[in-house]
Amino acid sequence: MINSNGNLISSFNEIPEEFIEQLHTQLSVLEVLRFEDGNILFWEFHYFRILASLRRHRFEIPMNYTMEYLEAEIIRLSNATSSSKTIKALIKIQFLPYQKSIVFIMSLRELHSFNKIQSSKNYRLDLFKEDYIRATNLSNLSNTNETLYYIASRYAKENGFDDCIILNDQKNLVETLKGSLYLLQGDKILTSTLKCGCQDFALRSAFNEWVEKKQKVFKLIEQEINPFELQKSEELMVISIEYGSQSISQYRKTTYNTCQLNELFSRFIQ
Repeated sequence: MINSNGNLISSFNEIPEEFIEQLHTQLSVLEVLRFEDGNILFWEFHYFRILASLRRHRFEIPMNYTMEYLEAEIIRLSNATSSSKTIKALIKIQFLPYQKSIVFIMSLRELHSFNKIQSSKNYRLDLFKEDYIRATNLSNLSNTNETLYYIASRYAKENGFDDCIILNDQKNLVETLKGSLYLLQGDKILTSTLKCGCQDFALRSAFNEWVEKKQKVFKLIEQEINPFELQKSEELMVISIEYGSQSISQYRKTTYNTCQLNELFSRFIQ
């Protein structure tokens, strides 16, 4: 079951042929979010990121694309997919240019609750250094560096790593293939600034705001991060809307603790 511009469709045969052609040929804006127990997690952050991305792509945004309208369409898709009021799902919304305007297509996949995701105890990563993304705001958009991320994911799989850290053209850390990267050093948490080229995920924005305003144990610092900081850190953590939080157990010969950042993220989710 998918939601195509407000029409619930159970088969791709029902989609007009010219619209399917757009899927193959046009740029699009993709947003991935979580739907749990009748609510869209961090919906306000997601909505404003969607609007910002559409504007940066110079798409004509329909007047009816309000926060309430898109939320209602997500809920309608959820209700049509499952009769359960406690459904946990990952929802992907893709916006495409179509006939001088834009249309959307939503799909839903059921999965575990956000706060019940089991992170891997042995999670190894490496730097991907075969190519680099540009340290510009254009890299904040999720579709800008898709090819490089795909190649890096193949590199990780071929070399037995669970993940890879992407670097920018200034040789600074950006993020990992799975999500936003955080480094714990004493009472400081380091994460890359958007100017480094990391994607401005809604979860990243919500977590950063919470760390800065709602807790007093750690100080969040957004900055350019040299790869040498990895070996100076006590813990590393990756967060994503799909996988939750994942502690890094090993980077090359450096091993890490895995408790403080995970506990912090659990408090944030609660």
